[in-house]
Amino acid sequence: VLVLYAVPNSIEDDEFRDMVSDGMPSRNVVEGITTGENEVMIQRLDGMDEHGEGGDELLDLSVKDALNRMVQDATTETIVTPSATISSGQSLVVSPANGPCPVLYFSGVSNKEMMDTYKIIANEIYSETNGVHWPACAKVVAPALDKSMRQVLSEISGDHADAMKQGEEEKE
Repeated sequence: VLVLYAVPNSIEDDEFRDMVSDGMPSRNVVEGITTGENEVMIQRLDGMDEHGEGGDELLDLSVKDALNRMVQDATTETIVTPSATISSGQSLVVSPANGPCPVLYFSGVSNKEMMDTYKIIANEIYSETNGVHWPACAKVVAPALDKSMRQVLSEISGDHADAMKQGEEEKE
């Protein structure tokens, strides 16, 4: 599973599917339930506001339960389709400088597949946000499974934004 948190909605689902296919050429990007090791499913999650509120309902579940729900829901509905749009109908990055830092959250893939895919998608997100956001990249680990998806993504996003800000200050 690849969770795309707070990614710009100007990047179409089919573009993400192509980028994931390029980053993980030995896997099939599936639109429904994954049935084997050689498949990967993509799930977008709406971002939270600056107070950590709102966003996708999956954010309130534990990471373990959210991932399980994504896979279970895929048995009855398509997760990513070529014509799909973001459910909220509003831009996730209305003001890129104030929006949440995008996160690419991987589960069930190798480190090489994760990094190859991240490099491709990160460049696209950076370009789409006019250089404002370089997305964070993380892999699901056991200690995070019982935390809420909201907490984990907030921590990853916040830590990454702080690190990027510090890096910019050091350049000056």
